[in-house]
Order: sequence, then structure tokens, then C-alpha cells
Amino acid sequence: MKKALVILVAIALVVWVVSWFRTPAVVATAGAQSWPGRMGTLDAALDRYPPRKANDAVRKLLALAKTLPRNDSVLHYVEGEVSRGELTIGAPPVLPDVVAIRELLLREPLVWSRAEGVGGGEEDSNARGAQMTIARALVTNALSKARANDAAAWEDLRAVWTLARSLDDQPQMMTQTAAFSMARMINAVAWKMPLPTPPWFAEVQQRDDVRRLVEAFQYQVASYWDSGARTFPTKFLADSIEKDRGIAESLVRETRCDVAIPMNDLGTDLSGVWHRAFRARAEREATANALRIREGKTIEATSRCSDEGWTFDGTTLRAAHEISPAPPDKPMPLALRVAARGPR
Repeated sequence: MKKALVILVAIALVVWVVSWFRTPAVVATAGAQSWPGRMGTLDAALDRYPPRKANDAVRKLLALAKTLPRNDSVLHYVEGEVSRGELTIGAPPVLPDVVAIRELLLREPLVWSRAEGVGGGEEDSNARGAQMTIARALVTNALSKARANDAAAWEDLRAVWTLARSLDDQPQMMTQTAAFSMARMINAVAWKMPLPTPPWFAEVQQRDDVRRLVEAFQYQVASYWDSGARTFPTKFLADSIEKDRGIAESLVRETRCDVAIPMNDLGTDLSGVWHRAFRARAEREATANALRIREGKTIEATSRCSDEGWTFDGTTLRAAHEISPAPPDKPMPLALRVAARGPR
């Protein structure tokens, strides 16, 4: 009897402690707050992305991706050319056959499957791996053609751009970082491509991935909020939501290109993502100015970044403020050796 009484008291104590930690009203209030940039509430973020199935074009593309060689030579080559601040393009590795992939990307619209939650499962990881493998293979082919001054190089980059844009309506952060990485790769090698620059490249220059990444960040927080509100709505969860909403507010207001954003509470640490995303604004300006120099035009010395500007001394285009990359990032440098009227 005494033992049973002790057990009942223990159960009652556990129930009391759990009820003390549970604060559903506080969590609901945190989720009902509007996020900056007119993104709305966390409920609104979840409602923006209903589930859907992939189309045949995606299935064909993923099948073609499996035919590409799985080795590090293409990865290391692209990283090396992206981080090389000279117009000279190195000899490529053995080139993968991307003709069918390029034709598919430029011919058929892609509709990717979309599921609820933050993603990260095997299917999502495999899709992201295939997307990045395709992008690097196409960039490698573009660089090889540009090395021979073949204007068809731009078509390989346009195929990468088409792939990146096909991911625009995907809410998961891991997918948006893939699209961002593709756009960043295109920009990083575009200043080495044969002139003239095709009209579609203006879309790459005008794109700012910060907004899409912030929306994916909101969706990530919304997913954790939705799950936590149903299972264990605590003040800790509410505080984490408010902290991450505050980070989003600072991101929307930020005007510098060299930033140090604190680590978010919910989900994967995104501080490195924000550093890359804001640095990419300066990278796009570097490419635009390098292309202007090659076309015989004067550079734009001013910058949209409040901490940046540009100079050209006749041989080297240079940012006023060097933005150190955050390891393991190997981005394009912000000092480029470039000559007017001709690629090399």
C-alpha cells in the first residue's frame, strides 16, 4: 500500500512538472507573430507550400544524373576555377557527357516533389546530391568551352540556371542552399566566359538569394513550431521562435556584405549560410564590373553594400573591403585580374 502511494505521488509530481513546463498559449502567441518582409505568420509559411508529386521531367533528370561519374575531380576543378582570380582557365578533367542533361533542362519544365517538414531524409539528400552533381558537370563543360573561346559555354550555364530556378518554390533550407550554390557558381565563372554576355544572365545578376533563404528559414522555424506545439509546447520553444524571428528581422534590415549573424536556436546552424549569402552580393558586383572592363566600359565604383566599393588600376579589379570566406567555403575572390577587350 505504501509502495503504491509512493508511485501515485511520483506520477502526480511528474504530471505537475510537465504541466508547469507546458505553455501552449505562449507558444501559440509566438507562432502568431508576423515575420519581417511581409512573410506573415508561421501558419502562413506552412500553408504556402502544399505537398505535390514530381513530374516526368524530374524523374528523367534524376535517371540521367546517375550516369555521371562519381568522383572528386570535377568538384575540385570547379572549386579551383571559382577561386582563381584570373581570366586564365585551367585544363579540365575528363569531361562528363552532359548533352542529354542540358537538352532536357532547356526543353522541359521541372516540377520537383514537395513534402511537409524540414526535409533531410534519404530522398531529399539524394535529390540534392544529384542536383549539385549535375550543376558541377555543366559548369565544368562551360569552362572547357570558354577555354576554347566557344560561346556555347553560356548554354551550359543557362542549363544550370534553369535547374536553380526550378527549385524556387521549394521551402526546405537544404534545397534553397543548393539553388543558391548553383547561382553563385554561375556568377563566379561568368566573368571568364566569351563575350558578349547573353540577355538571360541579367536574371542571375539581379537575383538576391537572401530573401529566399530567409523564407526557407521561416519555414524551418514553422516546422519545428508546428511539431512542438502539438507535442511539447514549452516556454523554451516560444523563446527560440522569438530569437529566430529576431534574426530574420536583422537579416532583412542588413545593408553590409560582411556580416556575422548569431546562431539560430531551431534547426541546423545557418550562420555560415548568411555569411555566404551576403558576401554573394559583392561577388555579383565583382562579376558585373569584370565584364564591364572586358567590354571596354568603366566600372561601377559604388556598391549596394554599405561597407563596400570598387577600384580598378588597369590590371586588377579590387573590392575596397575584403570579405574573408568562412571555412570550408572557397568562393570567388574579390580581387580579379582582368583585361579590357578580350578574355585572355
